[in-house]
Amino acid sequence: MPDQANDDPLLSLAAQLCFALYSTSRSMTAAYRPHLDAMTITYPQYLALLALWERPGMTMKELGAQLRLDYGTVSPLIQRLTDRGLVESVRNPKDRRAVQLRATPAGLALQERAKEMIDVVLADIAWPVEDLVRLRDQVIALGEQLDTVVARRSEP
Repeated sequence: MPDQANDDPLLSLAAQLCFALYSTSRSMTAAYRPHLDAMTITYPQYLALLALWERPGMTMKELGAQLRLDYGTVSPLIQRLTDRGLVESVRNPKDRRAVQLRATPAGLALQERAKEMIDVVLADIAWPVEDLVRLRDQVIALGEQLDTVVARRSEP
């Protein structure tokens, strides 16, 4: 059977919003990579640290929910950060069964380097911050709408 080109513009790769988001996410991660490499952390570890800097004392479950990752993904991620001395697990004094996660002083020390990374990447792309904020807000709204659609479809 000979190859047949698809002439439906809806099915072209360039027309896909999902691909534009995916490829842009990969480009963003690539722009951060040299900075993250210098901090000796991965992008998912960076996201976990961001969450813990913002809300110290989160449980593993709360962190997973915030990062939209399951326990099986978050647990080894935190274990690697703990092994590196960047995160610690502390028993909740009010409920000894619950474990809270916190960035250690070494983990907190990475905040300044993370700020520098963001500043450098923003300067490199040279887009007005207002445009980036608007784009971020639109992407978040799209994600929330997609979550609603997915939840509605999974209802019995």
